Amino acid sequence: MKLSNIANFAGVITGVLFLVFAIGLSANNPMVFVNLPGLLIVFGGTLTAVLVSYPLKDIIPALKQARIITAPQNTDLYEDIKRILHFSSLWFRQRFGQIDADLEKLDDTYLQQGLQMVRDRQPNEDVMSYLNWKISQMRAKETAVINIFRSMATFAPAFGMVGSLVGLVNMLQEIEQGGLSSISADMAVALVTTFYGLLLANLLFKPIATKLEQRRNQKVIQLTMIAEGIALIQQQRTPSAIRDILMNFIQEQTAENNKNPAQKLLAKYST
Repeated sequence: MKLSNIANFAGVITGVLFLVFAIGLSANNPMVFVNLPGLLIVFGGTLTAVLVSYPLKDIIPALKQARIITAPQNTDLYEDIKRILHFSSLWFRQRFGQIDADLEKLDDTYLQQGLQMVRDRQPNEDVMSYLNWKISQMRAKETAVINIFRSMATFAPAFGMVGSLVGLVNMLQEIEQGGLSSISADMAVALVTTFYGLLLANLLFKPIATKLEQRRNQKVIQLTMIAEGIALIQQQRTPSAIRDILMNFIQEQTAENNKNPAQKLLAKYST
């Protein structure tokens, strides 16, 4: 298990343990925080609202992305640079037979398709247009998943308030009828549902959305760097020049990852 994976998993476990420990110290009976009706109201209501808001075909793949909260970031820009330099060296030496053989073995479809277009002598504008379209497509797909979890983080506290209102209405009805036996249970539903809503929003849905956002930004930087490397190969730059440019690119994009590198790349190489 990688160190980053251990750190992510440890962070989740630590947060849950702190919460459980705080509840254990503050409550005479910690089991009062376990309330099945309240959980059904919050979780069921949130899920229903998401199903109404988004197509089912988008929700199921998005929910599978929840495991990212304990998963490591697998982006390795330096490994991508090694691959680009390998093909730039072959291209610079005009070893086209070796390029064709190595392209078939390449497991990175984005790099493979871009280099194949260069190998087929397609115009620079067509190559860059295709690569930037793939980046935009990836951004749109990742953003759609992020929006689903952002929506769930909004819906959960709202349904927590709905559960509170349900519990208060039931409690007032019991008081009006003169029955006091179930007042404590109704009050528990009223308070615990708000607790569940805030807990799910801030401990689960928002962290997942944030991690997905970080992954999207890293993917954009990775694909943009690969596209720039492909453009440099097409311009027949030397491998050493490509190496220096890509290393500087990584440093610049790490410091300025809030910008849109795809637009920057298109403006740079479309002339």
